[in-house]
Amino acid sequence: MEVTQTGPDIVNIFLAIVAIAGLSLALVGSLFYFWRYLVGWIKHKSREEHSLEFVVLQITVPRDNEIKIDAAEQLFATFASIRKSTGKILGQFKTQPHLSFEIVALHESIRFLVSIHKDYQDLVEKQINGAYPDAEIKQVPEYNIFTENGQTAYASLKLKNQEFFPIKTFRDLPTDPLSSITSALAKMQPNEGAAMQLIISPADSSWKEAGKKWLKKEKDPGKPENPKPPPDAKQIEAVEGKLSKPGFETVVRIIVSSTTKESAKAHLANLRAAFEQFTGPYNSFSAGKVYSEKAFMTDFIYRYLPRYSKSSVLTSEELASIFHFPNKSVETPHIGWLTAKRAPAPDKIPTAGLYLGRSVFRGVIRPVYVGDDDRRRHMYIIGRTGTGKTELLKSLMLQDILAGKGIAFIDPHGDAAEELLQMIPANRAEDVIYFDPSDTGRPFGMNMLEAYTEEQKHFVVANIIGLMYKLFDPNKTGIIGPRFEHGVRNAMLTAMSKPGSTFVEVMRIMTDANFVRELLPLVSDPVVRRYWTDQIAQTTDFHKSEVLDYTVSKFG
Repeated sequence: MEVTQTGPDIVNIFLAIVAIAGLSLALVGSLFYFWRYLVGWIKHKSREEHSLEFVVLQITVPRDNEIKIDAAEQLFATFASIRKSTGKILGQFKTQPHLSFEIVALHESIRFLVSIHKDYQDLVEKQINGAYPDAEIKQVPEYNIFTENGQTAYASLKLKNQEFFPIKTFRDLPTDPLSSITSALAKMQPNEGAAMQLIISPADSSWKEAGKKWLKKEKDPGKPENPKPPPDAKQIEAVEGKLSKPGFETVVRIIVSSTTKESAKAHLANLRAAFEQFTGPYNSFSAGKVYSEKAFMTDFIYRYLPRYSKSSVLTSEELASIFHFPNKSVETPHIGWLTAKRAPAPDKIPTAGLYLGRSVFRGVIRPVYVGDDDRRRHMYIIGRTGTGKTELLKSLMLQDILAGKGIAFIDPHGDAAEELLQMIPANRAEDVIYFDPSDTGRPFGMNMLEAYTEEQKHFVVANIIGLMYKLFDPNKTGIIGPRFEHGVRNAMLTAMSKPGSTFVEVMRIMTDANFVRELLPLVSDPVVRRYWTDQIAQTTDFHKSEVLDYTVSKFG
């Protein structure tokens, strides 16, 4: 009798089906990961070239500003407009513009930076100025928080729950959330640094669609015979509130560099603790897994969006809670505040004349000149040592020299004069008079009494008497008075009646009556002549010596 064995055949068939199903799943999984890799590679293949075209802007605001966090929320909301419209399929292979908002701390220094592609620089600057009218925006070089032998600690923060569940925002917190973040950053010691990087890119509508599906499911009362329990009204309201605001794919990176690994981890723990204030009943931040330190550092330095992993979605309100520019309620030390406000150049300024520089206000550049009429009035250049006062003067003088005009430069130190001499063009070399009192090898004679008209003579005398007041009696205590002035004035006017006379002749006039008689025929001023013929001639020798000896002592 023949017996048919069906058991093993059934087992073999079952195993074959399982094997085929496993292979199919493996193939589908492989295709899925290959497709994900291909999309990520195509989408981000030129990201390094794109990143190298980013610029870094430093934003400083006045310490006493009262601008609320709502301004930052409106600022972030405007950046939703930079999203490029793409098809649903082609959009998978194209990146959206992204911006990086960063708080960087070194020892006793906290700065607020925004890094964007140069194509969006003008837009971002205008939006920031619109929200913070008194802010100063300045393009700065890339920063570096790392040291040669430093140790690093880092973290990437993501939302724990689904994107449509909100975190706590500044509206739910009793104090400014920026205070906690900056307080942790203010603890940096020498050779330490830290940075919080907030990269955002306008999100598509998929997160809102998922949120709407969840709301529909939660609001569904169920069948009459099997009704569902009523939903959490506060949770429904919170989700609806988040869905009503523009969302952004967001990457939060924190990195610390310190002298030891333990210190770096301690600073990182303080910064992560500052994000605990955003923990709400429905969502919070948690540290994402970092698979490669090298990849994390590269993403941080180049400000890359994740190539493969999914980013969290935060709204403009949530972003403003994490990053905004400080106001007077933030009392953290070492924040870089704006110490002086900038203002635009007046509408009516000279368009020609002496070039002073250029006015740069909110991207508008205007050259600033001082006209010839204004130059005839006094001009003060005020600044601390090393701020460029001498360099400005050299620039102004060189313009006059090249224009064929004359200048007079008094340099107490001499180094600036030497530098200016090197800048004089050859065609003006013969116009230069260089007077150096310290040069004994080639002394230069300068006669302060040189004058050719009566007006010039009286002008010279008045200035020399004024100089004597500054030297001997600056407080007008009576050391030099009307009697002294009277004698010196007449002596100098008498000396100047003979061309080429100097202070030597003035002293001789005061001590030698015969020399006075030689000069009197040359004196045309009757007042000066009568001083010698009437007043001095009738003065006794005792009183002459009393007056003249005192006067001569000031010239000796």
